[in-house]
Amino acid sequence: MNSLTEFFSTDWEAMTRSDWTGMVIVIILTVLMIGLYTWVFKPSNRDHFEQYRDFVNENNEEMKRETGHGQTK
Repeated sequence: MNSLTEFFSTDWEAMTRSDWTGMVIVIILTVLMIGLYTWVFKPSNRDHFEQYRDFVNENNEEMKRETGHGQTK
């Protein structure tokens, strides 16, 4: 168990400015991603995002499928 404690220990005094900057960026991005996931998967926002579910497939005349090369209509 002692080797595990040594493995995960951090020498805070030896950290450089780049180490601190990287750690702060990772923490900020983690908090932002958790907030984004919470917002997107919140049940009350479901109707808001459902309208964008098929935005790629909506009446796009420019993207007609070809009937050749193994593709079907």
